[in-house]
Amino acid sequence: MKRRWLILGFSWLIFFIAFMDRVNLSVAMPFISNDFSLTPQQTGYLLSAFFITYTLCQIPGGILGDKFGPKIVMTGAFIWWSVMTVVTGLARGFAQFYAVRVIFGLGEGVHFPCAFKLNSNWFPNKERATANSVFTSANSLGPAIAPSIAVAIIAAFGWRSVFYIFGAIGFIIIPFWIHFIHNKPSDDKHISPQELQYITSGQSETVDDDAENEKLSSVFKNKNVWLIAIAYCSFLCAFYGLMTWLPTYLLKARGYELVKMGIFAGLPFLSLGLAQPLGGWFSDHVLKGRRKIQVIVASLMAAPAFMGVLYSRTETGAMASLVIAGFIMGLAFGPFFSMAMESVKRKFAGTATGIMNTGGNVGGIISPIIIGYLVAYAGYDAVFMFMIATQVLTALIIFFVSEHKKKIPAGVLEETV
Repeated sequence: MKRRWLILGFSWLIFFIAFMDRVNLSVAMPFISNDFSLTPQQTGYLLSAFFITYTLCQIPGGILGDKFGPKIVMTGAFIWWSVMTVVTGLARGFAQFYAVRVIFGLGEGVHFPCAFKLNSNWFPNKERATANSVFTSANSLGPAIAPSIAVAIIAAFGWRSVFYIFGAIGFIIIPFWIHFIHNKPSDDKHISPQELQYITSGQSETVDDDAENEKLSSVFKNKNVWLIAIAYCSFLCAFYGLMTWLPTYLLKARGYELVKMGIFAGLPFLSLGLAQPLGGWFSDHVLKGRRKIQVIVASLMAAPAFMGVLYSRTETGAMASLVIAGFIMGLAFGPFFSMAMESVKRKFAGTATGIMNTGGNVGGIISPIIIGYLVAYAGYDAVFMFMIATQVLTALIIFFVSEHKKKIPAGVLEETV
């Protein structure tokens, strides 16, 4: 196996574990709500608590990854959230849960932009969307697989054991991560000269005549980066709405039994995860790097799929619509991140994706809360109308993104960057 794909595989595994750790609260939430008599509004606040610090740490995480290298930041983050996963199982009551989840978000927050910095270092431009989409498939396959495993653990040992077991998994993986991962190909003594040449010769920089774009401040002044961040916020309102509320929706609105919920709650995320590598490949090889049109079309196609959930009166029809919506949304993830990375100098890839994911995870903060109030006062039909609106708004914002840039090989600018 080529070394860059091995690095991506390890990075994917860490992100997969992170999302399994993150989604376990959603699966356990119906039982936690019953134990502590939580209202839908309190449930919404608890499900969003993680995203407060997760969001606030995105930009600092990207800056740290750009400055010190992604490996050391990601390692510290992995240790942090593994500890906090275990601590989640020790919480007693709403206030403790809320505090733990807020602290939990610190670790995962700095990890995410550093992972894209690692991808930027290890892959040529023509494989960028493919690598990004393979990596982001973990954020779908984690929620796809976690419910079944979590339900089995809950049935056998109770909901607290979920957090103890998943936290322990992290500590098993950490030594392997430290051994195999390197910040960039030139640091890895096991990479072949041919692969090193292939990677470096295929990496490009965004070039213009403004020397200001060599400065970190240029990223924060970049209109594209902020438009993409706002669009990603809207886009992820639907994704995080499903991730946090789907188990409760299936149990309470559709009347699923526990085991059935554990199986079916993962299906939309399974289809989403399968679509992500396909979307990245399509963006790289068919659309030849034209990211914008793919995100617009995927968002507009996801909207009627959510409408199918709204109007379906059968379990099968509603679940089929959710699976289709998940698949269509999955086609947009790789191009989304590639647009942000290609809007700035390669050395600022971590910061740009940090800004983008900050915007996206504002959606993670507000979406569970909005849905909690919609459920309490208007019912689940209003929830899916909200998701439809977010996808249409995403397409509208992306329309104003400019994606055509002049590119030259990164090595030509090596002395200036």
